[in-house]
Amino acid sequence: MRKFYLFLAALFAITLSANAGIKVLYNQDFETATDVASTGWASPSAAAGLSIGSDEYGKYIHFNQGGNDRSAHLLWGADLIKSAGVTAYTVSFDISATRWGNNHVSTEYTLMSDEETCTKKANGNFRANSKNWLFDLSQLPEANGGKAAAASGDQVFAINGDTATTVTLSSGVFYTVKLDVDTVARTVDYLIVTSTGNKISQGAYTVPAGVDMAATGIYFLGARYWHDQIFDNIQVSAESDVDVANNPSVTLVGINNQQRVYKIGFLEGETLHLSYNGTELDPVSFGDYSGSYVWSNNPNYKENNEDLVNDACTSGTLVAWTTSGKATSEKISTEISNEIVALPGATTSIVNVEDGYAKTYKVTADNSSTPLAPQIFIDYVFTPKAGGETLKGADLGTGSSISVPSEGTLELVTKAFGYGETKTTIVNDVQYKQSSDYDFAHYTESDITKLGFAADGNVTGNYSTYGRLYGNQEGTETKDEGGNVTYTKIVYSEIPQYTKLSSAWTDSVLVAPLAFTATPAVNVHLWPGVGLNVEGRKGDAMDGSWITNVYLKINGLTDDDIVLVSSYSNYGSTALHPVVADLASYLAAHNAPVTAVLKGTEEISLYRISDTIDRIQVMSPVKDAAGVQGVSVKAEANAEAPIYTISGVKVNKSNLKAGIYIQNGKKFVVK
Repeated sequence: MRKFYLFLAALFAITLSANAGIKVLYNQDFETATDVASTGWASPSAAAGLSIGSDEYGKYIHFNQGGNDRSAHLLWGADLIKSAGVTAYTVSFDISATRWGNNHVSTEYTLMSDEETCTKKANGNFRANSKNWLFDLSQLPEANGGKAAAASGDQVFAINGDTATTVTLSSGVFYTVKLDVDTVARTVDYLIVTSTGNKISQGAYTVPAGVDMAATGIYFLGARYWHDQIFDNIQVSAESDVDVANNPSVTLVGINNQQRVYKIGFLEGETLHLSYNGTELDPVSFGDYSGSYVWSNNPNYKENNEDLVNDACTSGTLVAWTTSGKATSEKISTEISNEIVALPGATTSIVNVEDGYAKTYKVTADNSSTPLAPQIFIDYVFTPKAGGETLKGADLGTGSSISVPSEGTLELVTKAFGYGETKTTIVNDVQYKQSSDYDFAHYTESDITKLGFAADGNVTGNYSTYGRLYGNQEGTETKDEGGNVTYTKIVYSEIPQYTKLSSAWTDSVLVAPLAFTATPAVNVHLWPGVGLNVEGRKGDAMDGSWITNVYLKINGLTDDDIVLVSSYSNYGSTALHPVVADLASYLAAHNAPVTAVLKGTEEISLYRISDTIDRIQVMSPVKDAAGVQGVSVKAEANAEAPIYTISGVKVNKSNLKAGIYIQNGKKFVVK
């Protein structure tokens, strides 16, 4: 990524006349953003897809949403331009698509000049719904292979609706879009460059009469499915005939033990001034550092150092301001900490349970509240209570799984280069046993008919024709030159079907105490060797309205019970493929992976048509006279640890104003 103070300043300089200054009217680089609402971004129908992301270069707004085309927008309002009384202004912003949609070719970026279309006609092409736009990039279906776009790679965009004027954007690349708007000449000069300064498109667009020339914000339309989009460094500025000194940007960019590194950005024509703990430092000219000055609390700071810092780094107050001619900006104060930043403790969730004490834990460490969001690694040690071999692992990524075979203690340590480690202790002292097993794939014909299901021929459609349910034939193993092993497949394609029509359901009970949460309005199937499946349309004839999911629940369970759900998705694409002697051996095996681990009180979801539930197991804790003891977790947190703002600035813990803060790597709110 970027954070290009240097490059943006160079872009602004393109249109500067002699002795002119630049007045920044709006700036959003997300460095001080506490939540999405504080950034001004919104999405009418996919708000959950918006988040604040970060990497080693800083924060950004992230829009990642599955399903149909969905839009998001930023509004700064027409009054920003009109109240400034300017006839020309510049809008610039960074964009990057980690992933395009992979089914529709409808991605769009628009500079809007109205404030209603983005909400009243969301999720559609802005240019098709409003005349009030000043710049537009829209994917070209005919240039991108028709309907389906590639999830990654290059995509062709029409510039301002002109299919003859295009630009090719690549996934994973950051681009800066710079737009110079002349409200009198009614023109928009555009420039698109990569983060390395490579120009990929430049031109001018004449805005039709009747279109409002005051930009109100940015509109983005993400294409179906699973687009992944980033915006950063959004700025609106205008030239000024008088001296202007804009506030400098002070951004934390490095943490290494007690060392802090800040990048301080300022614009051409300005001089940067700094003082630290009351001592004023030498002024910094734009020409010497191209508007991007690096400062550290380490007197021995070395820019390219890759080792842990053990120097005596100081704490205190850094004050930054700019001057330009007779103008002086506000003084920006930043509290500098030299405390080692503690990482958040690891958290665990159980993703599998066996009879006895054996469990599989998923371990995660959330870096979102840690300054600069470092990549966190996890070490572990499991010590059996009864003695025996100690299990160890190092440098696990977040989301990894750890299996423990017995009663004992699991110690987890989170670590990241230049940060303080945190230890979390899990006492694995709860014994489980299987209390129920709804093994639909292995129900006999007698079991099935007792539930009210009747023989209904064989399964037709994708489950039987895709050939995804198969075992590997024993004795047919072959290896290619690369060592890859292949077998002859034993495919399960003639699948018997048993059906209970929607009209036959008088209550929600499937097999007591397992029940649907509502009486099924669709036909329900049981397929030997596969499991439970539901139709997608209501009614016996499947001619009613569509459903999405049905839900099941096991009555009488508590949160102490654990429910393991084994299932297939996407017509068997997730099936396991054991090595077996014959079809009977394949059908006798459990070939669906565990796909959900739920509390006993949670609902079990079954998606229509393409998914099946193979098996539902209930694991219950073994109770004794002392009652049930839950797994205990101890994170070694320090109540005296320093407190930071959401942007990583250390604050006085005895005088906290209302806001969101971080201590021991965790957020807390002061109201």
